[in-house]
Amino acid sequence: MFWTVQVPHDSVDIALGDGRASFRLMTETFDDHDLKSSLTKSFPAGFPQLANVTFDVEWSGVIDHQHVRNEAMNFEGDFFRTGSTIEWSASNPSSGFQFTSEPANPAGVVGAVIGRERSGVFFR
Repeated sequence: MFWTVQVPHDSVDIALGDGRASFRLMTETFDDHDLKSSLTKSFPAGFPQLANVTFDVEWSGVIDHQHVRNEAMNFEGDFFRTGSTIEWSASNPSSGFQFTSEPANPAGVVGAVIGRERSGVFFR
């Protein structure tokens, strides 16, 4: 899962021990017009419309590694703080709207973490 949309397994590649991962996706989705419409499902006339989105996200270069274990909370995980880059675009052929992000820039990263966790019934 990525956010709340199931994505094909081959769109994600991860080498956790190396602190490296990638996510690439080109897919159709719905343009709901605005956030309020998405949340309330109350759409303006003519919406939702089909739109296209692309994502290209890279995580690499381990900065820090933390192993966390909390038996009281049934939680354990390995987490790697890394560098990352992202490029994405969106277009709506019906409206002519197009957006393309700036080129990937590792210097613009505020924070990035990849990891694996076990919790609940999967903890034991």
